Amino acid sequence: MRRRPTVVAVLVCFLPACTVWQVQPGITPQQLIAARQPDAVRVTLPDRSQIVLDQPRITGDSVAGIVAGRDSSVAASNVTQVAIRQISGGRTVGLVLGLGLLAATIAAGVALSNICILQC
Repeated sequence: MRRRPTVVAVLVCFLPACTVWQVQPGITPQQLIAARQPDAVRVTLPDRSQIVLDQPRITGDSVAGIVAGRDSSVAASNVTQVAIRQISGGRTVGLVLGLGLLAATIAAGVALSNICILQC
């Protein structure tokens, strides 16, 4: 019965593989945060650098959040693009098929190692 927690822990490690950053065109960071209330947003600045803000919120004319455990903020007028994490159907299917193939390979290996072919 110890296998179940191990399997769950492994699947949780693969969970980010099922999501992608999806750019939200035509919407300001303020509108996005107010409407969707995401856990994190990725903002792109004019120099093309990107910052991921956890627990985003609007404070005055800035987008604030937590970056590497510290409070941080960016002027909303400096944000050229905003993206949120969304589930990717293709990646999810790929992960499920890949894990199924891995399980089948392991099961086949165990089954073949138990077969006595020449000297029984």
